[in-house]
This record gives sequence, structure tokens and C-alpha cells, in this order.
Amino acid sequence: MKAIPIRTTLSVCPVCMDVLDAAVVEKAGGVYLEKECRRHGVFSVRICDRPAAYRELSDFYFYFVPQALPQREYYLNATTRCSLNCPICYLRYCDTIEELPLDRVREAARIKKIKRFTFSHGEATDCGRLFEMIRILKQAGKIVNLHTNALKIADVRYAGELKASGIDHVSVQFDGFNEDVCRSVRGGDFLKTKLEALENLNRMSVPVTLNATISKGVNEPEIGKIFDYALSAPYIKDLSFITYSYYEPARTNSDKYIMPHELIKHLEAHTDGKISEEAVIAFQKLFYAYMSVTEKRKCFYYFHFMVVRCGRGYRPINEFIDLKKVSRDLSGLKAEKKKLSYARFIWFLILSLTPRAIMLIPAGLGTFLRGGYPRKPGKFLSITFASICDPYKFDARIAENCGQGIITGTRVHDSYGAYLMEQMKKADNRRENCVC
Repeated sequence: MKAIPIRTTLSVCPVCMDVLDAAVVEKAGGVYLEKECRRHGVFSVRICDRPAAYRELSDFYFYFVPQALPQREYYLNATTRCSLNCPICYLRYCDTIEELPLDRVREAARIKKIKRFTFSHGEATDCGRLFEMIRILKQAGKIVNLHTNALKIADVRYAGELKASGIDHVSVQFDGFNEDVCRSVRGGDFLKTKLEALENLNRMSVPVTLNATISKGVNEPEIGKIFDYALSAPYIKDLSFITYSYYEPARTNSDKYIMPHELIKHLEAHTDGKISEEAVIAFQKLFYAYMSVTEKRKCFYYFHFMVVRCGRGYRPINEFIDLKKVSRDLSGLKAEKKKLSYARFIWFLILSLTPRAIMLIPAGLGTFLRGGYPRKPGKFLSITFASICDPYKFDARIAENCGQGIITGTRVHDSYGAYLMEQMKKADNRRENCVC
């Protein structure tokens, strides 16, 4: 089948990291990112197995978000030290930062446009001044999150100090309940320790996100188990399924790639269609419109959905919002080439609410006004199906609206994905392995 162009972009050679012209194309029943390096040949990475859905969402995304939005959320690179040596990690290709100076944190706290900081890009709990850094940001009125392997949080005293520092939210690496999976993905069996850390966060009423990295042929069966666990734990506000990313210059392990649409299909099967791909795609259109009117960045490859905890079960968000109606309304607006105002967005949303939505107004309004970061999760469970940039599937047009920037000891970077590519371009161990 001849390749059908969808759009052009820029990418990088996964070997030498030179910038390359690239194209997103449809062929052989899938969507591929294709590029060619004069020295290292052609690279073709499958990024979606649903061409019609990809085109539909792509059209919506670039209509409602035609250019880069302001960045308001940043990672803080407190340290690149880490107590683990995960086989899938990118840190081996990044600059070593022992500890971010406190003056740099104070400078960041004074940047008014930044509403939310996340300590990430390294294991921040290995930073001796983490609690002091959190307090500096909280005194400036910021929302503060932590990405962590959670090993130290299994110590109840450490968890208590973290809570006392003012942390708003903790995102925990959690790839499943299978010990072999833990060893394969993280280099050891840390399941018991992570469960103890989660229980500590629960007792201290700290909202949690579970971040599960999913590799094809490794831990897809864990998707349903993680979903059921998160659903049963009201302190868990987000569940993020993240696709495997590959950072090595050698062309291996491509069989482990799995993209967001495949993750959605796994959860659809687990829930017997209660959470459907059709509903997720419709919700994405609503989310892109929300991004547009609130000027909130988010990567195209971050697909979102929500469920509402009800008794011992749950109801998908499409039982509270008529997603088909709001999708038609937004499609009509797009067809007429009209701009979407904040007031019109709210009006579309109100007209799409079902009678059942009345029960959600108190909790939903608070979550909406806090930009999706509730003080107490309880009712809502947000689900994300995400793909993170790596040298094989890096797409510069998408990276322009990366949902996170990063602040290091020397610079403020508005796109974390682009920052990772910069780091790998200058990495000595990548150059050593590059046959150029």
C-alpha cells in the first residue's frame, strides 16, 4: 500500500540525534512516523493502529490548538541521582546534577506564570533538601507534585515529613502486581515496599497518581489489575498508563512498543466495553477544546478519560456528559471555522450534561476551578493513556505543546520532550556507541 501523507514535522535520528525532516503517514493499516538519516538509514515507527481515529483527533488537535500555548507547569530537576537503575530509564543519557541549589528554587518560585511544579527527572527523594525545596514553593502559593519510585516513602517517618512539608500530590511508579514484571522493568522486586508507601500516603491523605509503564509482551495483563486497585482506593486521583520508550542508539526492543490506542483497547476489554475507545476519543475532543480556552498545554499523545466512583463500582464520564453531543457541537464549530471562547465552551458543556450530572456539581466545580487538581480526590478517577518522547518517535510539532517544561540549574526549558533530545544529542555514552 502506498503511504498517504497526514502531516510533516521534524524529528531526530535515533543514532546520531541529528535533526531530520519527518512525516506522519498512513500505510498498511496503521500510522507511522517516518524519517531518513543520510548516515544511518530509514526509520519507520508505528504510532497508531487506528488511522481514521488518528486523523480525526489530529484534525481536532491542530484546529483548536494551532500553535504553542503558554507553559505553566514545570519539572524541577532537584537531582539526577536515583536509588534504582531501571533498565528502561533515560537518565544514563542526561547530565549529572547532584542537587539543585536552593537559590535556583527560589528563583523558580518567583515566576508568576508557573502554577504547578513537579519534582522529577531523577529520584527527588534522594535529594537531601527536598523538604526545604517544597516549603519554598508552597510559601509562594504553588501546587507541588513529586514523581518518585516511593521506596523512601515506605518509611512512615519520611512520609510524615513529606506531608508536613506541604506536598500536594505524589506520583508513584507502579507497573503491576507481578514480581517478574517488577524485575524486568525496574531491575528488582519492589512491590511490597511500594504498597507500604501507598498505604502511608493513604493514611496521611496525600492524593496519589499511579504511573504504570506498559511494555508489549511484558505487562499488558497488569492494566486491568492496576485499574481495579486504583478504583478501590479513593485517595488515588489519577491512573496514568505510559507506553514503553526506547532510548538506546541500537535498533532493538522495537517489539516492546505499544501506543496509547492499544492501551485503551486493553482497558476496554477488561471493562467489557464500559470504558470504550469511542468514548475516550470523544472525551479527547472535549479536552482539546478545554486546552484551547484555558490555554493549558498538553501533548497530543496524552489521551484522557474519567470515571466517577459510585458505591463499590463506577460510572464512565459519558454517563454524565453526552460526549456525542458535545463532539457534534465542536465539530460544527470547526466546520464553520469559528473560534471557541471560554463562554461558548461552558455553554456547550452545560447543554451536554445529563440529568445524572447534578450529583457531580459540587465535586466537579471544585476540581474544574483548581485546574484538575482536587484537594481530596474521592469521587473522580482520571485515566491517562500516554506516550513519552524518545529518539525514535520524537515529533517536534507535538513537542511544541509538551505538557511539562523543565527547570535545571542553568536554564528554563518550555518543552521537556525537546529537552530530552538535547540531552541525548550531547551524551558521551551515546556518541561512543554511534557508528558515524
